[in-house]
Amino acid sequence: MKIFTRMLFLAALTTASAVFTGCSDKAEAPTPADPDPAFRMGSYFDFTTITPAGGTAHSGFGTTHSALDIKGSAAISTQVLALDFTAGADDAHFEVDRARLSADWLGTYALRCRKRPTDPVFTSYVHSANGVSSIYRFSDFALDLTGDVTITTYDAKRQLVSGHYEVRAPEQLDPTNTGISNAPKCTILLAGDFENLKVKTQ
Repeated sequence: MKIFTRMLFLAALTTASAVFTGCSDKAEAPTPADPDPAFRMGSYFDFTTITPAGGTAHSGFGTTHSALDIKGSAAISTQVLALDFTAGADDAHFEVDRARLSADWLGTYALRCRKRPTDPVFTSYVHSANGVSSIYRFSDFALDLTGDVTITTYDAKRQLVSGHYEVRAPEQLDPTNTGISNAPKCTILLAGDFENLKVKTQ
């Protein structure tokens, strides 16, 4: 049974804005300002247990963040397109290999892991609880990792990017049991959408 999709725990969010600057002396049409960015973001920790009958059962908990609490940033360098999303206890980071970006940036880019070290996206995650941060360098240490970063639109003139991401990282220590070496393991699930995110040049 599929237990996770990007839209399973992300609340609907529709944000639109139109802000215009003043006219020039030549009475040219006003130039619209960049639209406000909009975000959706959630996390879920899925635990698998063995039932008395020998089957498996799933339990877990997660968070769907308010759109107003989510902060996003994007930066392009000669090596990577970096995307960062933070809300509450969750901080997700992605680096898309710039050499693997399509000419128009549009496309779906798979997450790198130990089984697939040449895939184009490095990803990591930080979860903060009780004043302690658990750092997960998924692409460096996860044996298997599924998910992707998908870019659906890119306005090269205004440098605005939109898309979504999804991460499924099995066999990870419970992020809420910080500092416990024998903490139970779970599958960490992350998902989010971003719209009109301004890309800064580094």
